Amino acid sequence: MEFRAARPSERDAVLDLLALWYDEREFFARYNRNDPAFRDELCLIAEDAGRIVGTVQIFPRRINLQGQAVPMGGIGSVFVREDYRHRGLASELMRLAVRTMEREGFEVSLLFAERLTFYNQFGWREVTRNFSVLSSAASLPASPTVELEVFEPARDLDTVARLHRDYSGRFNVTVVRNEADWQGNLAFAGNVPGAGCDEYFVLALEYGATRAYARALRFHGVPMVMEYGYEPGSESAVLTLLRNFAEAASGIETSLRLRGDHRKRALLQGESRAGAASVVVTHTEHDQSLEQALTAAGCAPMHYPDNNYMWRVILPERLGERFAMAPAAASEYAFSIFESSRSLFWTADRF
Repeated sequence: MEFRAARPSERDAVLDLLALWYDEREFFARYNRNDPAFRDELCLIAEDAGRIVGTVQIFPRRINLQGQAVPMGGIGSVFVREDYRHRGLASELMRLAVRTMEREGFEVSLLFAERLTFYNQFGWREVTRNFSVLSSAASLPASPTVELEVFEPARDLDTVARLHRDYSGRFNVTVVRNEADWQGNLAFAGNVPGAGCDEYFVLALEYGATRAYARALRFHGVPMVMEYGYEPGSESAVLTLLRNFAEAASGIETSLRLRGDHRKRALLQGESRAGAASVVVTHTEHDQSLEQALTAAGCAPMHYPDNNYMWRVILPERLGERFAMAPAAASEYAFSIFESSRSLFWTADRF
């Protein structure tokens, strides 16, 4: 058994292996094609007698930590053939992943998992974060001066990237995106097995100027806002966007001012009858101003804990240099940031 980085010529073989997981090869192929940070040496494999039988992938990202863009290694696509399980292959791949991230200079690592104790043994610690459930978003007030326009990359990306930078950049743990990162993210955000990666991406315009944006899809059957951003003082524009998503999820005929082709609204509607109570899931806990606006509008967020969110510090010495602390203190400081309700990792950046 050999554990090593995959070669460029082995990309198809790795995808063939991963296709055994969800029976959807395309789900994994999107990242290989569209992620500008994809590198074959960060796709790790277990090979037995010329056959790839296990894999794990490291997804390079940069996250905001106290105003600094810190290299993060996202762990995903951890998979071993069923007939090779319980032989320690996944454990050896995780150890190789840690060594690879140390060598490549990743300072922290994030993964999403259900087998928490398995990843605990390699140094990852679960951190509780909260999703926000908006159970009456379809009744939110709509600003009469706001029009909703469908996002078009060629026309709108510069404006949205600025909003993202100015809004998300205020919060720790958000992914820092350059233009190439944005192009890749638009191609695989919301990548869900069996559902493709289509999203309903909408702008809120007031007097012709974009005040807010939001991105939504059905994430494993749940209407979810993957990301949003807005100008200071434009909470009413966000409430209008959230109402639009909730109406779409419930099949309610809208009275909102829509511009452009909104056929993707149908992506949010489930199998429930039209007019049924809508539930929209997103993140709001980081933004006290928006939570106050939601509560005042009769849609107080209900926080739902997600315990499948795990972090590890890879290079404590490097973090110590950044924050002028001893390595152990820098590690604990990083975890205090990860655990803070003011920190934010968008679903749109999930790998």
